[in-house]
Amino acid sequence: MPAIVINRLDEDPHETVHGIRDDTSSRGVDLEGARITLTYADGTTETLTWHATDAYTNGAAVGEHSKMSFGFDWHHLETTKPLATMEIDLQPASSVFDTTYALDDDPNGGSTPGSLDGFPFRLGEGSQDLAGDLEVTYSGIVNLAGSPPAGDLFTTMTVDFSDLPKGGLLGDLTWNSDIDTMSKDGDLVSTGVACFTRGTLITTDRGDLPVEALSPGMRVLTQGGYQELVTALRRCVDAPELARNPKLYPIRITAGALGAGLPKRDLIVSRQHRMVARSGIVKRMCGAMTVLVAAIRLTELPGITVEDKVERVEYFHLIFKEHQIIYAEGAPTESFLLNADTAKTIGHAQREEFARLFPDQVVSSDFGPSAQPIPSGNMQKRLVERHKKNGRELLSV
Repeated sequence: MPAIVINRLDEDPHETVHGIRDDTSSRGVDLEGARITLTYADGTTETLTWHATDAYTNGAAVGEHSKMSFGFDWHHLETTKPLATMEIDLQPASSVFDTTYALDDDPNGGSTPGSLDGFPFRLGEGSQDLAGDLEVTYSGIVNLAGSPPAGDLFTTMTVDFSDLPKGGLLGDLTWNSDIDTMSKDGDLVSTGVACFTRGTLITTDRGDLPVEALSPGMRVLTQGGYQELVTALRRCVDAPELARNPKLYPIRITAGALGAGLPKRDLIVSRQHRMVARSGIVKRMCGAMTVLVAAIRLTELPGITVEDKVERVEYFHLIFKEHQIIYAEGAPTESFLLNADTAKTIGHAQREEFARLFPDQVVSSDFGPSAQPIPSGNMQKRLVERHKKNGRELLSV
């Protein structure tokens, strides 16, 4: 029987106000809308959307090389191509993975109220003869509003099969992982913010200007030339809020830490703000020369740290008609990625402004693609580890 390493990451925070429904036995139909990202051993990927297959019990997700199904007992996966990693994001389905055995009355506080007893990923009896070990990583930690996370609930599970022969899983797999569904649909939102801090220099057609000096209509340099800024939004986070939610502390990327002399000065961004990674390692692992990696992932590298001594931070969102790669302190990075998930992370007044600026997108929840590929959380982790192990810079070509 293969060893299964379980990792629980304290990152990509999500919050629920109303918590888990009383019936914690989630079925396949409850996972409608969940996103599955499959990365194959040859570097290609598929993104699947889970759908209900009947009115009461079953659901499935079907792709070109893989298909999954689940009713109320065991999950089933069939793949005709070696599968390196499988990432399942339950946030769009208003559901979570309950990963611990702790009960609600756990004296150590290891269980979110209402979650009852859970368990992490486990293999079915017919799948316990795999010739290699598995690594299962949970991210998207979840807390009840007003309370810190207990460390049992997560939105996302990534299973790494790359230690298996041929670099991935080929054939059938049966597994189980405890899943709970929220009592109210849509009551599971990201509390991470992706933005710049006051004083960051952004390259425009007028030169490098502080982010707080930018206004709608100004032309900002992007990888596709100069583009008009639609709007710039800001949010202040003071000491009490930082104390309640330490994940709002920013990340400092010191000058030159990314490679190629970039950034030119220290760059301070939010944890979930994504930076461009461009190297031969990226090409080999992702099949694309350029990808976007969250700043919090980069803290394993020299010169990149959590800035946890500040007492106040002011964040700025730069929003264009489409997601863009722009230049902050000379380093390539992203604008605010407006989509159905990120629109939920901002305040009511800002959502109303979005509705005025992007009426078609807000109604349809169709906000367009990201400017560059965004690997799964587990793949981002592996990318950073590989760069660190090989002493390669993120911007090395």
